[in-house]
Amino acid sequence: MILIQLFWTFLKIGFLGFGGGYAVLALIFDEAANLGITPEQFADLNALDLLAPGPIAVNAATFIGYQVHQFSGALIASIGVCISSVVFVLLYLRFEDQMLLNPALATFLTNIQKIAIALIASVALSLFAESLNLAAFPTIDITAALSMVAAGSMRFIWKVNPIVVILFCGAMGALLTLVF
Repeated sequence: MILIQLFWTFLKIGFLGFGGGYAVLALIFDEAANLGITPEQFADLNALDLLAPGPIAVNAATFIGYQVHQFSGALIASIGVCISSVVFVLLYLRFEDQMLLNPALATFLTNIQKIAIALIASVALSLFAESLNLAAFPTIDITAALSMVAAGSMRFIWKVNPIVVILFCGAMGALLTLVF
């Protein structure tokens, strides 16, 4: 029964998740909670996703599926989230010319982009609060807070390559864990 629920959940995410991987994270975050995934596990998923190649939705499906039902859960969830891509690509190839000339579709896609940004921000804020342990305020995770400030500064002020930011913050986190 849990495998059917996993398949259905990620099939739904695949078909209803517009705006790319980061926008889909809001939907995955809600659905993962229904499957028993904790915010801490979801934060782990996001950290691992930075290190693993591949689309975010597939990585998330694999990770959550594995957490829920080991290898078979990972396989079923991954298949579920990938089916929509196959269907959408085949439909797009069939109707590409008509879609490019449709002004209503162009407006729809423009609006979806704006919504995707809001969904990405909502997940980022949720993970930010969880990472700093704001639920248990005033106990703030100093290591997480310093890593976030460093990553944000390196990325947005100094335009450092994201791979360098990840490696630097991982090393900084390990070092700060020893200190604090």
